[in-house]
Amino acid sequence: MATEAEANKTVRFGKFEFNPKSLELRRNGIRVKLQDQPGQILSALLEVPGDLVTREELRRRLWASDTFVDFDHSLNTAIKRLRDVLGDSADNPVFIETLSRRGYRFMAPMEELENGARNGNGFGATNGHGALNGNGNGHGEAGLLANVAGGATGRWSARFIWWGLAGLLVTTGAVSAGWHAGHRSMRPVQAREVRLTTNSPDAPVEGGAISPDGRMLIYSDKLGLHVKDTTSGEIHEVALPQDFKVTWSSWYPDQSHILVSAAPSAKERTGLWKISLLGGTPQKLVDDGENARLSPDGKKMAFLRGEYPRREIWTMNVDGSDVHKEVDSSGSVYGVPVWSPDSRILAFVCVIYFPNWNDEDVQIETHILGSGENRIVVKDRQLNSGLAWLADGRLAFSLSEPPPAQGDTNVWALPLDAQTGLASGERVRITNGPDHKPVMDASADGKKILFLRTNIQPAVYVSQIDKKTKTVGRPERLTLDDRRNLPYEWTPDGNSVLYISNREGKSHIYKQAVEQGTPELLDTANNEPNILRLNPDRTKILYSSLMHNDGGEQGFAHDAIVVKKLGTKPDANTSLKAGQGLQNYRIMRVPLNGGESKQVLEWPEINNFQCARLPSQECIFSSYANDALEFYEFDSETGKSNLMFKISDPEWQLFNWTLSPDGALLALAKKLRAQDEAEIQIMSLRGGSTRKIALKEWRSVRSIDWAADGKSIWTCASPREGEEVIVNVDLQGHVKPAVKEPSPYIGWAIPSQDGKRLAIWEASGASNVWMLENF
Repeated sequence: MATEAEANKTVRFGKFEFNPKSLELRRNGIRVKLQDQPGQILSALLEVPGDLVTREELRRRLWASDTFVDFDHSLNTAIKRLRDVLGDSADNPVFIETLSRRGYRFMAPMEELENGARNGNGFGATNGHGALNGNGNGHGEAGLLANVAGGATGRWSARFIWWGLAGLLVTTGAVSAGWHAGHRSMRPVQAREVRLTTNSPDAPVEGGAISPDGRMLIYSDKLGLHVKDTTSGEIHEVALPQDFKVTWSSWYPDQSHILVSAAPSAKERTGLWKISLLGGTPQKLVDDGENARLSPDGKKMAFLRGEYPRREIWTMNVDGSDVHKEVDSSGSVYGVPVWSPDSRILAFVCVIYFPNWNDEDVQIETHILGSGENRIVVKDRQLNSGLAWLADGRLAFSLSEPPPAQGDTNVWALPLDAQTGLASGERVRITNGPDHKPVMDASADGKKILFLRTNIQPAVYVSQIDKKTKTVGRPERLTLDDRRNLPYEWTPDGNSVLYISNREGKSHIYKQAVEQGTPELLDTANNEPNILRLNPDRTKILYSSLMHNDGGEQGFAHDAIVVKKLGTKPDANTSLKAGQGLQNYRIMRVPLNGGESKQVLEWPEINNFQCARLPSQECIFSSYANDALEFYEFDSETGKSNLMFKISDPEWQLFNWTLSPDGALLALAKKLRAQDEAEIQIMSLRGGSTRKIALKEWRSVRSIDWAADGKSIWTCASPREGEEVIVNVDLQGHVKPAVKEPSPYIGWAIPSQDGKRLAIWEASGASNVWMLENF
């Protein structure tokens, strides 16, 4: 008979906790249904983590000797069910590895808990619980997150979700989602993972760097900047001036100074500063610069400069001389540059985005100083922003896992040639663990890699609104899963939220009533929605979906883009074929209560669309074409469209917009990050005036949506870098803060048609620093 201690003993791995006695499995604390045979298999594997459990051993464990079944088929079925529950893959396993014709082994780090307390390592190392798409009212995934973005319209891709999140954590910007089978790899190395910080979800770690000798950790959170001795565990807070907001840090070789990105006050831009850990006033190095790293020889620094997303890579000497642009942006998004061991070459993640922010190319590039040339090392849409160049010449980077573990990333390494900066071998996987890893750093000897492990994911929250005062009640969480959930609309009765989620791997539309735990899936066949709206009479859902043309399908002709792509103006019979660079979208419609999807229209480069409410029939979509944003009216039934106007002003090209409920006004938010006071532009669609509203004391606005009565606007705004607040702005520019949660991850707010509720995009989860050894 099991003792009480044995019965309470639990094994933790990744996001899961498992009791081998009761066969009870929990994911993030929520019980998961696990059948008896898959549970018995998991129990057997966890008894000998890292070792082979043969098929014969599992057969004896699951079936008595006198049982007559098709053992091979039944065992295969049980293994498949176990993998399905864990979100694991036989082709690219995280937890259970198949050893061909022999059996299986458990390959992930794990730990034993007794009465909720840690009790040893089990196998590998402890592995704790630590991970954004645009609404078109300006809900850009990257733009929604912190100071790296702020208002690109339309749907930002999954890559930009993570680039935005990395930007929120460390003021950089960029990322991707999903790793797929088909890449050559070696058997995973069992690296040792050590947790260095234990911050709770209400104070996530925002960035970190390891000292050259691998002993000291510098990290930041909302409470300040801290230094931790990783050997003794002693932590000291770095003394900073009041309102001095640090968003990124890196070590000087002497280990008594740090190089930081910081904004000294709410009204000043981020610059580069040198701080002594021994005390004293911070020394400003550069007015406009961020995310800097010092070269290993301590002579130079590389940093990002310019407005997101078109930031450039600059270098300068540590004494402040020879400041010059090293890498032009050329319309790309760059991650934080890292140095080669000999301080000759820079490596960085580059996102080459298309105007609709949906389907980017992601690659790692290297740049020999002074060469004026970038060279591609890895090209993979699954790349993330984490990057570290190790002393032995390997480049460590992060790649995401396939659905249903699309929120998790792992660390890989690739050897590079010291002279050319190009690959000189095959990529090798280093880690097999959960959570997203958006930031990396390495010790000078390359034997320790530091990374953030974060499981922050956007969820849908609901708040009550006082219609007279615009006071908003405390947000209550609606979606309870740990996948990406993005709200876009309410049902006409104001009782259910319509949102897009990737909880099943691919994106789908869900309808979920307030205070109801289970959503209703609305079938969209093979179409993956990226923006959803309601038509004017609120009986149908309209959604946009990227077309995936086969080799023979023709796209839709569009004069401005055809000229740009083909170099000639088309005639009436011209159309673009797949592979010529256009991103064609369909706007589809499906009944609000479910049914068959039908196409409304097809058009290239759609980045946003929205409809007014009856009696207005106004529907508008916008499309990038030839360095301008074009606005078209369209009929939500027939799809017939006509050009209304264009905006070519570069100050207003990267912005978001929202259509008033009566269809008379269009509101636009300026740029991704305003240098001075934020602005909202109000345009009359029927020949009226255009005016601008200045939001005094607010740095930027994004993700704008008209209030239900059309008399004000809900937006996510920043009083300073790193802070996000849901506010209500009336048409005279008066700002009323409404929602400021302990978590800094707030995206946008969608009002119900009756004006009584808000559906809020808010991310939750934890973020902490971990360290890799023995890799």
